[in-house]
Amino acid sequence: MISILKTKLRQIITVVLVGLLLTSATVTRAPLITATGISIPASSSKPYSRRPSSDALKWANKELKRMSLDEKIGQLISVGVNATFLNQDSEAFKALRHQVVDNHVGGIILFRGPVYESVVLVNRMQELARYPLLVSADLEAGSGMRFDDTVNFPWNMAIAATGNPDYARRAGELTAREARALGIQQIYAPVSDVNNNAANPVINVRSYGEDPNDVGRFVAAFVKGAQNEGVIATAKHFPGHGDTATDSHRGLPEIDVTRERLNSVELVPFRAAVDAGVGAVMDGHIGLPLIDPTAITPLPQDLKLRPSDADENGEIVNAKGTMPTTLSPVMNGILRHDLNFDGLIVTDAMSMSGLTIYFTRSNRNRRNEHERTDHLLHTGRGVG
Repeated sequence: MISILKTKLRQIITVVLVGLLLTSATVTRAPLITATGISIPASSSKPYSRRPSSDALKWANKELKRMSLDEKIGQLISVGVNATFLNQDSEAFKALRHQVVDNHVGGIILFRGPVYESVVLVNRMQELARYPLLVSADLEAGSGMRFDDTVNFPWNMAIAATGNPDYARRAGELTAREARALGIQQIYAPVSDVNNNAANPVINVRSYGEDPNDVGRFVAAFVKGAQNEGVIATAKHFPGHGDTATDSHRGLPEIDVTRERLNSVELVPFRAAVDAGVGAVMDGHIGLPLIDPTAITPLPQDLKLRPSDADENGEIVNAKGTMPTTLSPVMNGILRHDLNFDGLIVTDAMSMSGLTIYFTRSNRNRRNEHERTDHLLHTGRGVG
């Protein structure tokens, strides 16, 4: 068992390191006027490909041999930060430095913050890190989604209303160019959910629409545009967060559908993303009881983390649930083996109530421990 886990860990770290190498190379390209009206310099990133070169694999394997077990584990984790000015003697700066230097985290995800302070903080952390950090951000609607004084693009539903996927491709290109100017190598976009539930409280206009094939066309276009400009695109929220009336920030959604229905609706855009060469897929905290019926129960109140993505009164706690995709070998097996995805799988934020109602970060709820451990080594990188 230990040898199997070590092999899986090695495979995941290789994917992460190769991704860092492939997003670091630059080539000379034509200048571009972005949505903010700023001309990004002609030197930009080499297009990202999920297929690593022999040189990339050689570099990743060389770095792996130098890593301790703690460093390998740290590489699987990203920590979130709302970037503001942080004096280097401040407790907040020291806490982030501790994660990078002592815990060897593999990445930082940037949440809301000003442009200058975000870039300065990322640069400081990159200087402190022994291995390059994979920097990411949720940029579903352009850089304005996370950074002050930048421009928001229209939501995906508005882009799809044009009927022209080329607008999604151009949105992907612009988003990627601005992301790379900020030091970001991975973007958590495009949203690949099919908006087929009018009561959905969290996806709605973030989706390209309610027709699976149309959503797939726009998703594929965005992926190609973004990765052509050198970032890792991330299709989310696998296997689909559209047909739910529960926000996974507040509770655990369940999609009570058969595998046949999943194939014909929810998985269509994810297949399109994989076929377009998407570099990463994000798992959602979503249960599918007809596909993985593994039962889970809420933690006792004294073990449950306080919600950080919702208040106590807004949290949805059900008496029972089924294993969320985030921790489900069954669902991730579908992604790996049926959709033939061999890139990086990341989790949605580990602080969301869809997960923390049932599991603690210290794994004190030992039910299904083997499955959770196996899943961690398949997915690689937690977001936040």
